[in-house]
Amino acid sequence: MKLLFISKYPPIEGYVSSSTYWLARGLARKGHRLTVVTNAFEVEDGNREELTGDDLDRYQSRSVRVRNTDPFQGYRLIPDANPFCEKLASAALERAGDADLIDSWYFASYGTAGMLVKAATGLPLAVRHAGSDLGRLAPNLHLRPLMSALVKYADAVVAQRGAAPKLRGLGAEPSHIFEIPVSVDTKAFAPGVPPAELGAPEGVPLISYIGKITRGKGVLELLRAAAGIPEDFRLLLVSSGAPELLRGLNMHSRFRKRLFLRRFVPPWRMPGILRASRCVVFPEHDFPVKSHMPILPREAMACGTCLAISRELKSKVGGGKLVDGESALVVEPEKTKAFTSKLRSVVRDDKLAARLGRNGHRLSKKLEDFEGYISANVNMYRKITE
Repeated sequence: MKLLFISKYPPIEGYVSSSTYWLARGLARKGHRLTVVTNAFEVEDGNREELTGDDLDRYQSRSVRVRNTDPFQGYRLIPDANPFCEKLASAALERAGDADLIDSWYFASYGTAGMLVKAATGLPLAVRHAGSDLGRLAPNLHLRPLMSALVKYADAVVAQRGAAPKLRGLGAEPSHIFEIPVSVDTKAFAPGVPPAELGAPEGVPLISYIGKITRGKGVLELLRAAAGIPEDFRLLLVSSGAPELLRGLNMHSRFRKRLFLRRFVPPWRMPGILRASRCVVFPEHDFPVKSHMPILPREAMACGTCLAISRELKSKVGGGKLVDGESALVVEPEKTKAFTSKLRSVVRDDKLAARLGRNGHRLSKKLEDFEGYISANVNMYRKITE
């Protein structure tokens, strides 16, 4: 099949961009050809992954071609705005003549661009949602009519687990809803992946945090807890905004020297970072989008890396089957002393971290089915193109 994606894509950081990348690669392995239309090169620095010349071969391939909107040409609209939706639709129309269908991930502006392309070409349209589509955009009184029109107009609406009732409430035809939960590519994320060279001293434990520094992410709580660990270790923050955050904190110079900072990295570099980490921490709590279900903890589990995960996220990851002290460390980030104690246990005991990682990997093998995920998408494509 010849597929026209309209979506976030690297170097935009985050769940949708990463998931689009792995879905495209999985479909290409099955012989499908894809064009990804994106505005990724227009992303602001705070949400941009760091790409180098060594990344170009992984960015696209013979079967996955990427068409970026123009990040250089200025647009003079009144009121001032960057017309992302129109630019995405226009770029997609350039490629639509060689496509069997459109697949748009994230309702705004990618799904609405897909709706325009479907209207202009008659191509079948599949749309996919993220957590914020249903948690923030759809409830907005000014955006709900458009979100409702989109799910009614699409030939397929791909639902994450548990989202079908909200999509029906928006007006999606029940027969057009396909529940296809995202799966981790366990060929890319695996215990055998070589660890990345991150510059930490040999033999010194590396604790990692990967993600945004925003409300509900628990980064300040992590820093407070980690500052209480007396043993030698390094704390890696893969994020943006970390230097600004650290400048505003009163930290002991010894702890500051233990911090490693890296900008966001593209999805294909993530397995190496996960494998280089003794423990990856996910301290998210009181997150404003309740349906938010990050995939990074599952990617760490697939790599056999120890998790320290908040009680809030535990209920969303692994079907709620993670067990504290057996397959993960379950933490309450706001309880600093207890949080410190949990982190210290894996800093001091590499065998404990390895055991937790192995057990998490065993659970991952039961949860993930990437080949089945790709097949479900192909079956959905076939149904809407019949």
